[in-house]
Amino acid sequence: MSPLPRILDGGTATGLQAAGIPMLAPWLTSAPLRDRAGTDALVKVHAEFLESGSDLVTANTFRTNTRALSRMGVPDTEQADYVRRAVTCAVRARRVAGTPHALVAASVAPVEDCYTPALTPDEDALTREHGWMADVLADSGADLVLVETQCTRREAVIAVEAAVRRGLRTWVSFVVTDGATLPDGDALREAALACVDAGASAVAANCLPRTAVSRALEGLGGLGVPVGVYPNLEDRTALDRWEHSERTLPPALSPPVFADLAHGWAVEFGLGFVGGCCGTTPAHIGAVADKWKEEAAA
Repeated sequence: MSPLPRILDGGTATGLQAAGIPMLAPWLTSAPLRDRAGTDALVKVHAEFLESGSDLVTANTFRTNTRALSRMGVPDTEQADYVRRAVTCAVRARRVAGTPHALVAASVAPVEDCYTPALTPDEDALTREHGWMADVLADSGADLVLVETQCTRREAVIAVEAAVRRGLRTWVSFVVTDGATLPDGDALREAALACVDAGASAVAANCLPRTAVSRALEGLGGLGVPVGVYPNLEDRTALDRWEHSERTLPPALSPPVFADLAHGWAVEFGLGFVGGCCGTTPAHIGAVADKWKEEAAA
């Protein structure tokens, strides 16, 4: 039997929305980082995923880059505190859940928008801003950096290089339009290969519809590093493709159906890790974990 893949967590925003915290601009997922009540709620969201069977939890650093925090009105002198606070919440959740061996990944998102590559800044700005984030994460307590939801090869490579330069274990994950192409038109495989060359130790696709997963995984195979996937599980039929929703969207798949799909992907593509993105609840992750237990006991 091949080694079982690592189980990631699900949608942090989905968990926060379920806890009654709406995703309102400009703060969005960073809203809970402003006060103790918010961080307590965030710890609970992380802990629920860990208790359900996740053995990696992603810290809520997705929107804590210096550009996003500046737009929220956070002074330069306080911005690093938000990054460290987000990682601390994930570390606290690991203790609360009693899962000391679970990994804490620090999320590194595009500095502008995950789905609009035309907004991606020039190389100097990207180098400076991702360098700042890597510097802060280097002593944050995170076990690895997850450069995720990337829509351009250019920014992904710069973010990976910044983290690797600081000696950080670094994974990278891309958004894809049809399973094989990034929103800027670059091929997923070529972008992933460029990041492996830059030092990424794992590659993945995330926030993609389940119908695009197999094609994406086909493109990521054979690069010499572990491959993973964590798709979007929201029912987005009433929205445009990348349209933001302040409210919770219902999942398009039940937990047992998702667990069967995840198991199938893991077996077919030899995945190193699998989880879910937006719309993925602890129940979905729990169903995947139960499927793995059945596999191990067989």
